This record gives sequence, C-alpha cells and structure tokens, in this order.
Amino acid sequence: MWEAPLSEYAAAPTVVDASGVWIGFDSLGRHHLDLKTSAEPHSFHVPGVWRAYGHPVALGAGAAWTRSDASGDVTVIAWDQKTGKAVRKLPADATPVFGPGRVYVAHLGKVRALDSSTYKAAGTYTSSVEAATVRLVAGGYVYVEDADGRLVVLDEKTGKVTWSYRRYPQPHPRSIILAEDDARGFVVPGIATSASRLFVPSADGTLIAFGKA
Repeated sequence: MWEAPLSEYAAAPTVVDASGVWIGFDSLGRHHLDLKTSAEPHSFHVPGVWRAYGHPVALGAGAAWTRSDASGDVTVIAWDQKTGKAVRKLPADATPVFGPGRVYVAHLGKVRALDSSTYKAAGTYTSSVEAATVRLVAGGYVYVEDADGRLVVLDEKTGKVTWSYRRYPQPHPRSIILAEDDARGFVVPGIATSASRLFVPSADGTLIAFGKA
C-alpha cells in the first residue's frame, strides 16, 4: 500500500504497464510512478500548453501518448517512455487507440488508421458531423463512437463498416460537438468486450450487450 502526492492537475485516469503507473494531464505533463514504491522515476512538464484535467495517457507503439485541446494546439504527442523526449506530434481531438500494428487517430471527425512503424495511412473513416472517437479495438474490429449518435463498427483489416447502432438522437446541425469529452471535460470510454459480448452504455442509462446474430 502507498499514496503519492501529485500535481493538482493530475486528475486523469491512470494507465498501468510493467514499468509502472502512468498519470497524465494533457500535453501539460505526466507522472510515471514505480509500481512497488510510488517513487517517481519520470515527471515531465511541457510549458505553454494549457487545458488541464481529464485526458488519460495512452500507451502504445513504444510511447506514452497525451493530447491537448488548448486553443491552436489540438494535438496528440508521443513521448519516449524512458527519456520523456517528444518523438511524434499529430493533429488529434481524441485520445489515440492501438491495435496490432496500427494507431488510430481522430481529428475533426476523420479517423485515420496509421501504420505504427511508418505512420502512413492504412484506412480512414469520416463522420458527417466532424467529430468521432475510436473507443475500442478488439477481436478484429474497430469500435467508433460517431458524434452523429451512432456506434460504428469497422472491420480492422479493410476499414469498411460492418454494422452500426444508433445510441443517441442525431444532434442539431448547430450543436457544438466535442469528440470525446463529457460535460466535465473528462474522457469516458464506456465500451468493453468479454465472452463474445460487446457492452455499450445507451442514452437512457441502460447497458446494452451485443452478441453474434
């Protein structure tokens, strides 16, 4: 058991891997704590980028990824996990998600499947309302929350839509839509798979379990 004092802005969900506990607060910075002792082998802070709270660290493609939606800097940055050096910066208004050999990055409703070695596009999906978030990659499928109110399921290999389900009503054309934030500015993924079932929260406060037809 241990407790660790952190920055007042370290309010995002945690991510754990073999190297320790990762806590992010946008591109403003991140903490990396030892699993056993809570010692902080790395703590990185990036001046001049603001929009604290809420966005988690995403681990994948050999890096720790954090994003910022500060004015004029809607990006995701990949940091070397050992040195803290920024190794890649991409336009993104949602936290990236990873699959075998791919990183999925969304910006203004366009979801790009990028090769995690070359970063060349291997496929795209585009939302009609210019906002979408990849919530999960599992079992050969990519689950996209389209801000038009639908859950859209893509084939991981081809990028084609295999099926979709309307979770929420179509938003008003003049609505201000954020790709992945709730009303507090926190990321709430809320989609998971287990035992050949897909579990998705619906608009009326219920949980829907999808299975094979």
